[in-house]
This record gives sequence, C-alpha cells and structure tokens, in this order.
Amino acid sequence: MTIHTQLYKVPSVLMRGGTSRGLIIKDSDLPRDSVKRDQVITKIYGSSENGQIDGVGGGTSLTSKLAIVGMTEKAECDIFYTFGQVDIQSKKVDYNVTCGNMAAAVGLFAAEEGLVVLREGITKVKIFNTNTNKMMEVEIPVKDGKVVQKGNFHISGVSGSGAKIMVNFLDSGGAITGDLLPTGNVIDYIKGKNTGSIAVSIIDIGNLLVFVRAKDFGIEGDELSAEINNNPLLMEQIEDIRVKCGKRIGLFGSHEIVTPETHALPKIVLVNEAKAYIDENGNKVGASELDIVGRYITMGKLHRAFAVSGAIGLGTACQIVGTIPNQLKKSTENNEVTIGHPTGTIGVNVEIAKDDSGYKLIKGGTGRTARRIMEGSAIVPAELMN
Repeated sequence: MTIHTQLYKVPSVLMRGGTSRGLIIKDSDLPRDSVKRDQVITKIYGSSENGQIDGVGGGTSLTSKLAIVGMTEKAECDIFYTFGQVDIQSKKVDYNVTCGNMAAAVGLFAAEEGLVVLREGITKVKIFNTNTNKMMEVEIPVKDGKVVQKGNFHISGVSGSGAKIMVNFLDSGGAITGDLLPTGNVIDYIKGKNTGSIAVSIIDIGNLLVFVRAKDFGIEGDELSAEINNNPLLMEQIEDIRVKCGKRIGLFGSHEIVTPETHALPKIVLVNEAKAYIDENGNKVGASELDIVGRYITMGKLHRAFAVSGAIGLGTACQIVGTIPNQLKKSTENNEVTIGHPTGTIGVNVEIAKDDSGYKLIKGGTGRTARRIMEGSAIVPAELMN
C-alpha cells in the first residue's frame, strides 16, 4: 500500500519467539526479486554502518531476526518458513542458517492468522523450513477454539511466563551438508592458532555445529558474556577454529575471506561437564540440575542463552558415542538433556537411531514461549517496491 506517493506500507508483525525477536512478514507482501526483497528488509531493520538506529532492528543478533512465511503445496506441510539473519551493519541477509526460537513465533503466528485449522488441545503446525529443506512441527495450545496466550511455563533468558509451545525438528540431520556427521568422524583434530591441535566434534543438525572442550581454550565453560566477549585473544582463537572447521567440510573455499558477519555457519559451542555457576542474572545454577554446560557462540559473540537448533544439536551429540559432548555428559541413559547456559538452563528431548548408514535424528524438541508484540506496517521508500 502506497502512502503520500513516496512511502510504502509493508504489513508485518513483531514477535518474540523463545529468546529471539524479529518481524514476521508474509512472502506475498515482499518483492519477488531477491535483491529488491533484501533492500526492503534491511531498510526496515535500519541496517547500516551506523547500526540499526534508523529501523526496527535491535542492534544485536538476537533482535535482528526475520521470518518470511507463506502457504506451501509441500506434502504434509501447512506453511513454509524462511529464516533470515539480518546483518546489523550491512545490506545483507543471511539465509544459510535457521532459527528454532523464531519457529515458535512462526507457529503462533500461523495459528493466530488463520493459516492453519485450530484443533482443541494441541494444534500441530507443520512447517517446511526452506533454509534446511526439512520439516519442523510447532505445537500450539488451544482451548475453547482459541489460542492459549497465558501459562506458567518459563524459559531462561526471558522474564515472566507463558503458554508452553513445543518446537520439534523432524529428521533434520544433514540439513546443510547431507550428513549428520559431515566428516564421517565423531572427533576430528584441528590445528589452531596458538592452541595446538584441538579435538572437535562437527554435527549437522538444523545448523552446522562445532563442539569443543572449553578447557582446550583455557577456560572452564561457565564464563559469562563479559568474560568471553571482552577477551579478544580467546575470540580470535575460537574464530580461527571455526573457519578451519568450515574449510575442512567444504563450507568455505580455501582462500575465501570469512568473518562472523559474512558467514554465520558453522557455530562454535564450548562445552564442559556439569558444574555449578552464577548466571548473568545473579542466580545460582546447580550442578545437579544439569547434564552438561554449554556456551554458544554466534556472529562472534556469546549467546545470552542458547539457540534451539544448537540445543537440539548438543542433545543429539550427547547421544552419539564418542563425541566430545557424549564424553562430558553426566548420563546418556535417556533422551532428556539439560544444558546450562549463561542465563539458566534449556532442556531438550532427542530421539536418535543408528543403522549401517550411520546415525539419524528422528525427532528433537524443546519447550518455548512466544508472543505477538506489535502489529501494523513497516514504512519504506516506495521506489524500493517498484
């Protein structure tokens, strides 16, 4: 819709999903041309060398997320969902990653917008994720024909509580590389910068993840954002391992220039045995509550909580014999894994199977909350839509 001939309204909804926040926009409300589409999106978010002061982006990776949704003819799916990580300081949108937290918001959006038929009790929104070409299933609670908005389910990293929304990844192994274990090994060794040879476990579950012992970088794994983000030597060493792992699996060319801003994958996860620590909010996290401790690095910074795809990936790695997380996890006798992160804990349930061809993730899920924050239109110059 054009207003004042010079401006254009793009219908959009601002939502929080888990510990992430971003706009949800229907594909029909964006330009079909991919270049023009990204110009419109980055204008809405205000991405520039001055940050996102001139848009709705929050200036952090967790608040600069995007979900594009639409109807699909894909068998057994209700809608499609394309995730975009909107760069803060450039006109780029990265579609090579996915976000399980935002999937919770997408499921809620679909139920609220009438994109699926509501079923009493639990409505299962079946989503085709175009980033991974895999299915997600988001469970939305429904009572008396309406979406349940209130509840007592709490997730670490978000104040208050809400209705529990289950986010499930279905058969998501090998989404990026074609193999759950991209190198075919449970452990590989990478020669790091000033670290010597470091053991890593590379897993492809929804996103590409590299698990490394925190102690191999001289830390305990219970550090918080100030200690990790303000340690340039540590971040340089982590990035060096990340890039070399990407090259090992063919994600980058041998001479390609790679930065956290230009290439979001793979993600690095620092892990250690369960231990007690004080979280970002000053609360004690007890060792008895946990199976393993993890610190998730995204776009060159420590995640204040833990990505859903990362948590499901870590839960999966804990069940694969011989991986670094498997060696560190308190117990591998059941499918439940509780991970300690900077603002508390996240629990996941993973079901895997093994045959002659290797491991397969049947289903991995975790509980989230989500809510609609604002709805209306984002305003962009009309010429961007022409």
